[in-house]
Amino acid sequence: MARAADLVAGAGRIVVMAGLGAAEAGAAAACRALAERLDAPLATSLPARGLFAGHPHCLGVAGGFSSDVARAVLAKADLVIAVGCSLASHNADAGKLWPKARVLQIDTDPQAVSQGRLAAHAHLRADARLGAEALAAAVAARPVTLCTPELAQRIATTPADGSAFAPEPGLHDPRDVVAALEAHLPGDWQMVNSSGHCSYYVAHMPSRPFDRFLTIREFGAIGNGTSFAMGVAAARPGDTVVLFDGDGSLLMHVQELETIRRHGMNILIIVLNDRAYGSEIHKLRAEGLADDGAVFGPTDLAAIARGFGIGGETITDLAALPELIAGFARTGGAAVWDVPISDRVFSPVIRRAHPELAAQNP
Repeated sequence: MARAADLVAGAGRIVVMAGLGAAEAGAAAACRALAERLDAPLATSLPARGLFAGHPHCLGVAGGFSSDVARAVLAKADLVIAVGCSLASHNADAGKLWPKARVLQIDTDPQAVSQGRLAAHAHLRADARLGAEALAAAVAARPVTLCTPELAQRIATTPADGSAFAPEPGLHDPRDVVAALEAHLPGDWQMVNSSGHCSYYVAHMPSRPFDRFLTIREFGAIGNGTSFAMGVAAARPGDTVVLFDGDGSLLMHVQELETIRRHGMNILIIVLNDRAYGSEIHKLRAEGLADDGAVFGPTDLAAIARGFGIGGETITDLAALPELIAGFARTGGAAVWDVPISDRVFSPVIRRAHPELAAQNP
C-alpha cells in the first residue's frame, strides 16, 4: 500500500476506472471517494457502464467505445487506477487510449499481461472496495484542478461522437435515435444493449445506471440480444425490458418472437435498421469491395412482429416516440419497433480501424 501511495503521489493527472469487479464488490462509492480525494475523473469499462451514472465528472466508457471527451482526458492521464478491471485489450483500445499513463490495478487476482499486452505496471492485491478505501486513506487530498465545473460542462454537453454526416431523406441518424430514446424511455425500465455496429451508439445513454443496463459483449458477436433480453425478462418478470438491437442480429433468432409471445414476456425490441450487417458493410466499403454480400435490403420488421402475434411499429418520425412509449407503458406485452437508420453513418470504432472511410465520406 505504501508503494501504491507513492505511485499516486508522483502522478499529476489521474483517472479512476472501475470494472465489473468493482460493481460486484459494491465499490462504486469507494471509487467515487477515491476519485474525489485525488481530483480524478471517473470512468468504467464497457461492461460496467453506468456505475457512476449522474456523476458530473464521469467520463463514461473507457475503451474502444470512449466518447470524444473521454479520449481527450485519458490521452493526458499519467496514471490510471483500475479497480476491479480485467484490463482487456478493448478496455485500453489496444494501448492507444492512455499512451502516457502507468496503470495501477486493484484486484483480487491482478495480472500483468492480458491478451498479449502489458496491462498494468503495478498491482495491489485486494478486494475492490477495501482496496479503494485503503488507498484513499493512504494518500493526501488534492486541490481541484482537473475536476472543474468546466470539465463537467464538457462532459454534459459534448456529443459522444461529434462527426458530421450528410443526412439521408427518410432515414434517421442513429445518434438522433438514441438521444430521443434517452430522453423519453422511463428510468426504471431494464435496458439490454446487443452487440454489433449500433451498440456503440446505445452505450452512450448517460442517465442509465449499471443495475438497469445490461451490456452484452460475448466476443462482439451479433445475435445474442434476444436471448439475453429473454433472460432479463424471466429474472425480472415485473419489469419492462427494452432490447436495443440491429436488424441483422434480430433476424438471426427472429423465431424467438413466438417464444416471447407464448411466455407473455414484457419485452420491447427497438431495432436500428440499416438493412444490412452494419459493421460488415463499412469494412467492405473501406476495402473498396462490393458490399452486396452484407446487404439484404428493406425488411418490414414491424409486419413480421405482428405476424408472430406481438406489436409492431415502424418509426419514421422520432416525435412520435413519447406517445408510443406512453402507450406501451400502459399496455405492456411485447413489440418490435423498426427504426430505419442511415447506413452512411459509421461509428468512431469503425473510423479508427478504417481511416480510409473518411476519404470516401468527406
